[in-house]
Amino acid sequence: MIGIRAQKRLTELLGERCRFDVPMASLTTWCVGGPADCLVQPQSSDEIAAVFKICQAENEPVRVVGAGSNLLILDGGLRGVTILMRGALDYFRVEEAGDEEVHVTVGGALDVEDFSRRCVDHGVAGMEFIAGVPGSIGGGVRMNAGTDRGTFADILLEIEVVEATGRVRRLPREELVYKYRGLALDGPFVVTEAKLRGRRGDAETIGREVAAIIAKRRERQPWDCASCGSTFKNPEGGHAGKLIESTGLKGYRIGGAQVSEKHANFLINVGDATAEDLLQLIEHVRQTVFEKTGIWLEPEVKIWGERHASR
Repeated sequence: MIGIRAQKRLTELLGERCRFDVPMASLTTWCVGGPADCLVQPQSSDEIAAVFKICQAENEPVRVVGAGSNLLILDGGLRGVTILMRGALDYFRVEEAGDEEVHVTVGGALDVEDFSRRCVDHGVAGMEFIAGVPGSIGGGVRMNAGTDRGTFADILLEIEVVEATGRVRRLPREELVYKYRGLALDGPFVVTEAKLRGRRGDAETIGREVAAIIAKRRERQPWDCASCGSTFKNPEGGHAGKLIESTGLKGYRIGGAQVSEKHANFLINVGDATAEDLLQLIEHVRQTVFEKTGIWLEPEVKIWGERHASR
């Protein structure tokens, strides 16, 4: 449990939006994970900054959870303070920027599915690539999420971030260094807003394209099962799913965790998995692929917390 002073200060700041010993399984797309010592839900960049400042002053570790995809929280749970980016910072604003260009300002907590739907409703083209990708906009910007059609780095104009010190910064695209599935920025931070470049389009046409992309994803990926999305990063010049499939691991199961038979880079919770089951399956897949191909897969999923309860 976090320190008494930190508990008091966070409760004074957020009231009922500061909770203790909160189960995390329902807040992640894998539906597993132990409790968070302290879960807070700030409603603005200023409140997020205040939480960071309190955590720094009280020497409490802090993590940020968005849509809960791309994340494995271990069964022992999370120590310190966990910021949950839901229920606020989910706005979507469109402004004209030329004959065809439009700029979209988006709150970091907005769900990608909702973002795609609003782009269709407002006739904003150029964002279709992200349709069907799990997660929030803030997480997607930070991870440089995308597909073979494009990534956030291709459409980003500016972001607002709150750093672990509590400093709020606005950073234009030219100051950002992106890599495959990542944004190189010193120290812990959370993306609270993104300004994106799109173009004016026909809502019906955009809607058809988005629907086609999602339908293709549903056909190739296990949308009817609990997963985190793609579990491993694609190695240079290759595809993680094809490598895993080549080793005969499709359908391989440890406890309630299984390598999807539909797409081998999706590890799924078949209904009764623990985080330990998934962690052991991740390790088994990596080791098997390395032994048979010489390639060491790097997890795309973040692994947080303790394997066993320490209290």
